Amino acid sequence: MEKEWLSGNWNFAKILMILLIPISFTALGIAFWKRSLWFGLSVVVFMAVAKMVWSVAFGGEAGKSIFVPAIIGLVLV
Repeated sequence: MEKEWLSGNWNFAKILMILLIPISFTALGIAFWKRSLWFGLSVVVFMAVAKMVWSVAFGGEAGKSIFVPAIIGLVLV
């Protein structure tokens, strides 16, 4: 699913969605650089929720399979 999405046509919306990845990791780095645990955890939660939404939006029923691992990962963090 992701491979097909990445190899498809590129438009402005797709570029913005792709930029969310480095922006979120940069925000995570800044949060922990400033030693802000709450900001860092909120970035991690945002990343997990964004991945779950993306999986359901583009993967349909199969995208829901990521919910359990993502929620377990959030609980462990």
